[in-house]
Amino acid sequence: MYAIKESKLTDLEKLEDKFDDIIQDLSEKISELEYVNDRQASEIGDLQSDSRYAHNKIEDLQQEVSTLETRIDNMED
Repeated sequence: MYAIKESKLTDLEKLEDKFDDIIQDLSEKISELEYVNDRQASEIGDLQSDSRYAHNKIEDLQQEVSTLETRIDNMED
């Protein structure tokens, strides 16, 4: 009877080890995904900043074109 209890205990320990391994693996995957998510969020922030810069540059250039068109119109008059 002791051998049966010992066998069941060993089986439970093996099962517990498997669960521990699964939990550890999932924990590592979560950490990896969090890192990737943080990196991508940073990249998105950089892209948004670049986009705002490009938008402002376009507006500046449009203003310069408008100013030059006005100057040309005034020269023609």
